[in-house]
Amino acid sequence: MTITDVDLVTYEVVRNRLTAIVAQQSAVLKNVSGSPLVTEANDCNTGIYLADGDVVTMGPHNLFHSGSMETVVNHIIADCTDTIGINEGDVFITNDPYKGALHMPDVTMLEPVFHDGVRIGWVGTCAHVLDIGGMTASSWSPAATEIYQEGLILPPTKLVEAGKTRHDLWNLILAASRLPANLGLDLKAMIAANTHARNGLLRLVERYGVEVVTSVMSTMLDRSEAQVRARLAALPDGIARARGYFDHDGHQSGLSRVEVELRKVDDRLVFDYGQTAPQLPGFFNCTMSGLRGGVFASVLPVLGYDIPWNSGVMRAIEVHAPEGSIVNAAHPAPCGAATVGAATMVQNTAGNALAKLAGADEAVRAEAMAGSTGAVMIFHIAGQNQYGEPFGGALTEVLAGGGGATAAANGVDYRGPHEILTAQFNNVEGEESVFPLLYLRRGANTDGGGAGRHHGGVSTSSTFTLHDTERMHGVLAGHSMSMPSTSGLHGGMPGSTHHVNITRASGEQITYTGSPGEVSLAAGDVVDWSFHGGGGWGDPLDADAEGVLADVRAGRISAAAAQRHFGVQLRDGALDEAGTAAHRDQMRAARRDWPQAKQCAAQPVSMTDARPVGDRLMLTGQGYACDCGQPIAPAEHNWKDYACRGALSAEELGPKIRLHPGLRAEGYACPGCGALLTVEVRAADDAPLFDLELTTSVG
Repeated sequence: MTITDVDLVTYEVVRNRLTAIVAQQSAVLKNVSGSPLVTEANDCNTGIYLADGDVVTMGPHNLFHSGSMETVVNHIIADCTDTIGINEGDVFITNDPYKGALHMPDVTMLEPVFHDGVRIGWVGTCAHVLDIGGMTASSWSPAATEIYQEGLILPPTKLVEAGKTRHDLWNLILAASRLPANLGLDLKAMIAANTHARNGLLRLVERYGVEVVTSVMSTMLDRSEAQVRARLAALPDGIARARGYFDHDGHQSGLSRVEVELRKVDDRLVFDYGQTAPQLPGFFNCTMSGLRGGVFASVLPVLGYDIPWNSGVMRAIEVHAPEGSIVNAAHPAPCGAATVGAATMVQNTAGNALAKLAGADEAVRAEAMAGSTGAVMIFHIAGQNQYGEPFGGALTEVLAGGGGATAAANGVDYRGPHEILTAQFNNVEGEESVFPLLYLRRGANTDGGGAGRHHGGVSTSSTFTLHDTERMHGVLAGHSMSMPSTSGLHGGMPGSTHHVNITRASGEQITYTGSPGEVSLAAGDVVDWSFHGGGGWGDPLDADAEGVLADVRAGRISAAAAQRHFGVQLRDGALDEAGTAAHRDQMRAARRDWPQAKQCAAQPVSMTDARPVGDRLMLTGQGYACDCGQPIAPAEHNWKDYACRGALSAEELGPKIRLHPGLRAEGYACPGCGALLTVEVRAADDAPLFDLELTTSVG
């Protein structure tokens, strides 16, 4: 049966019911689980899948999980069909990153759905559990050199057989955890959620018939594929590039490149990570599942903002990376921090490249966005809590990074990581009720958002100390502490880097510029930290001065940053319009004095039929030009070679940005008006990127 055999009303009813089933599945998971990573942070997901594993519909939570779930199903089918069998009433569990999981704390459960003895689909859940064994409490193991050290590895395993739990396996799994009661509750929550989804799917089959329901499921993918291909076909053909770096390999500081070349041809995209560095010795790597999840999370909000999200979208997309690279690690490389490491860097770079391409098309330009929360600093704590009980858990405020700016608006404050659509974090009272902590303050990380015509959103900043406990073990890990990882776009500055300081009770102060790893806290120690802000969009000197003043009054931007980065002069708390205009003219003149490697001999260009490829940068029939009319470069050349180029210090990037000594930052400005067209942070040995190379003719 095809969609032509199902009337459109029935199609929409069944499609929306499938979506509702998954939403209810998510509610069951969150209501039963006791983990704040599920109930607060939404580090989980749910879904319904075709019999071969393709995603039909998925929950609105962690997109990394959704992008990896079909890989998990494929491995279950491959590993279990001819061995232990896949039968009605079975439930499979896995957490193996080399079998589709992202990292081992992300436990996945999948249940096949049968009708009259035929498998018609799967239902599944995934949740980050608090501890699954390994070298350290939390199963985040900074010292790991291979995956065997990171916890109990579960290949696709039948945990429930013919409706009965295999208690020998259940006990084996719980025995590996330092928090068996919490883990057991999470496992029960996943089983309950899947049971609800399975029953809902079968009720739908009972009402409409198996042929109608399976036809609608398959057609949902076909329609999403057709819609995204149509959207891609309308985009200009060309190549977009993006690059980022790790400033830590999990064990020590050092620079490692993650680079993507995005090729758009007709109605398909190819994300090629062939220039990415070899896998790291520490736990920031990801496997192919993390690579796919990172690309999935970057593509869906931009190209599929009004399209049902399922595997049909990914049919138009190819993802390539050499095995043994950071983003496609070879077994048995550790990947315990994949979700805050390589998968995030994939999302950052894939999203940045896609935003550059989308910005060149009027129809989807509004969906393009600068970087959001370019890295997450995890802090998992464990010990004895204020109630005299053993505890373990993660602080959820690490998710409260800033959102990226767009062509139309400033970034959202405390938006959180781009991949968790429903990201939220616990309030201070909530954290203090479950952890032996006392918050001294929590507020906006002033100047954390990247400057721009529209600035990035700010992150949180907080200070806390131990309370009613003498000692606490922590795993404090994250890259990009000595460099920005939240990229600005088209002249926008990057967002702030992580800042972590610990003041010991003795008065000793520790400021981290690399991933701290395991830490020990004692009574009287004080932790002060803040997170990545959002990237800015466009030249900060083009920002509305009154808007900057409003943000100064709101505490998002300091008066000093308003002057230095936005060129806004204030006097007695009010806007000095004449002073602002004069100061901005001086700053633009200074940019025009930056040297040019090459000069374009073209005459002033016509903007008729010009295509925007930045905020001010245009591609015309005569080549690249600023929207002021200044010609910059021939169309076939990297326009950066012809722009005014100036070195930027960390302080010039932003008040709360560090710049690794192996990196350089450069601004590229229009030789005519001094508009800042882009900012690039790159390794000293890497050549400037040719960010966007269009092959579709202009004019």
